[in-house]
Amino acid sequence: MQCPHCGRESDPLFKFCLHCGKELGGRKAAKAEPAPAEAKAEAEAAPAPKAAPAPKAAPAPKAAPAPKAVPAVVAGAPESAADVGSVRCPRCRAKIAVDTTVCRLCGFRLGQAQPAPERGAGEAGSVTTQVTGRKAGVGYLISVSSVDGRETVRVQLKAGRNTLGRGGCDIRFPEDDLLAPQHLALEVTEKDAQLLPDDTRNGTYLRMNDQILLNHGDLFRIGQQLLRYEDLSEVEPVVAPMQEGTQVLGSPSGPKAWGRLTQVVGETVDGNSFLLASENVFLGRERGNITFPGDRYISGTHAVLTRKADGTWLRDVGSSNGTYVRVAGPTPLPSGQFFLAGRQLFKLQLGQ
Repeated sequence: MQCPHCGRESDPLFKFCLHCGKELGGRKAAKAEPAPAEAKAEAEAAPAPKAAPAPKAAPAPKAAPAPKAVPAVVAGAPESAADVGSVRCPRCRAKIAVDTTVCRLCGFRLGQAQPAPERGAGEAGSVTTQVTGRKAGVGYLISVSSVDGRETVRVQLKAGRNTLGRGGCDIRFPEDDLLAPQHLALEVTEKDAQLLPDDTRNGTYLRMNDQILLNHGDLFRIGQQLLRYEDLSEVEPVVAPMQEGTQVLGSPSGPKAWGRLTQVVGETVDGNSFLLASENVFLGRERGNITFPGDRYISGTHAVLTRKADGTWLRDVGSSNGTYVRVAGPTPLPSGQFFLAGRQLFKLQLGQ
């Protein structure tokens, strides 16, 4: 059924929404308040005193039932009382009694270390924080759902160095198997921040805000595609040079190519390779020189590679989900900047 509070679909077997934690049908109950009916019934009963003589005005006490109209308010009172005597489960946000030790909905045992909110399929697992012995918070690191852009985890950042990874860090995502035990660090002050990526297997990717100059071997991501750029002048020849005037047999290459774009499937496995020959090579899901029709996270036209005198430039052309380039060294992070690490899409928010 549809949650009347956040509008998302939730299992009708649950009393509380799995997304926002609010009571399913709560608004309907408010609409069905019996107060108006009771008030109307009393109003209809009230005319009887009007027909009575002035002396019999004493039945005014009978008008006292007006307080009985209070049941309309009292009808909400138990709910308010419940609010006073209840708390939200830290994991699923369902209402539970203050004297309850285990959440009846998700099974979380109260008193455990900070749990992460429940997330949808394809999102990361739990996150744990350990930021004791530091100065007051100067901002937040927000994990954002790549499906609908909603916030899934918000972690307060402390002034100084904040490490992030799968384990042994200030901010931990133990269920994210694409993160290294220590994957990166954020050096944060009240005014700015710096991303310090470790030399990990899967790397850290920064969302592009402007065009960048690509170097041979650079990796970037669009949608679910991990692509490697290669400058053909840097690629080792795959056959021996011409000998005794004999040409090497091969397929025609067409216009003189200057680069190659290769899908990275695994650590030692490459997918399709595409020769880059024209001045502008557009990438997209439906339109462009190179298309990925099965990737729904790529826009119709997503990015473009442009060959100039000083090298090859990569530019995002207004895609919905952005283009991300792997960073190798310390990189400034402005507030609002997005970056990818493991299965997480992060957003930095500086300030309280």
